[in-house]
Amino acid sequence: MKRISLPKYGVIHGFAGSYEQAKRFVDLGYKIGVGGTITYQRANKTRLAIAKLPLDALVLETDSPDMPVFGFQGQPNRPERIINTFEVLCELRGESADRIAEIIWNNSDELFGR
Repeated sequence: MKRISLPKYGVIHGFAGSYEQAKRFVDLGYKIGVGGTITYQRANKTRLAIAKLPLDALVLETDSPDMPVFGFQGQPNRPERIINTFEVLCELRGESADRIAEIIWNNSDELFGR
């Protein structure tokens, strides 16, 4: 990505990877799209990455109707299930829901309010 001319901002959609992978994107100016993947206990690598990254590097996404959250496998995802992802994000981070909500809101506004 460094070799080609891309915008210095954007979202890495549906991120499922390691902290090291995410950090490289964040260092290039991208936000990490946090979706239903983190609701699965088996997604250890991604869950650890999301727990470790700075909050200002994250945005929430549903990818509806794709990317179902845990407990709804085989069903189309729905926008209102973003709360499931948000709740897991709060658990992984060990921070207050109010603080996380404010920062995630600001991140989205910074990115899409341009």
